[in-house]
Amino acid sequence: MGKKKKIRDRFDDIFKTGNEKAIKKILDKHPWLLSEVSKDFDAGMSEQNQILAALGVMEDEIGGAVPIDEIVFSLKTDFNITKLNGEVLEILKNIESLNLVKRESTGWILTTEGSKLCDEYLNKSFMHY
Repeated sequence: MGKKKKIRDRFDDIFKTGNEKAIKKILDKHPWLLSEVSKDFDAGMSEQNQILAALGVMEDEIGGAVPIDEIVFSLKTDFNITKLNGEVLEILKNIESLNLVKRESTGWILTTEGSKLCDEYLNKSFMHY
């Protein structure tokens, strides 16, 4: 078990550098890493989509920028997800770097791309015909 942890740690270090050749090399050498990375990525994306959805719901309701506490409230009431303000803020900052949300003086808004992802997530998750 210790060997896999060392390989995971080495992969994390290589991944942080962004060296695509080195990433491909370690994934080719240890294919089991790919499924672990995919699970982590999917979990992270799902969490980001939930935040985008909560922001979108509240942005429509408020009609403008949404404060963190309102996003946390929407997560709890609309999606039955409990997150702390700090957790939501960290995720918002991460997805802001992807140009999916924008911080304004009174709160957060979705960008055009963020709105598209929000709609796709809501339609996929809640519109079962």
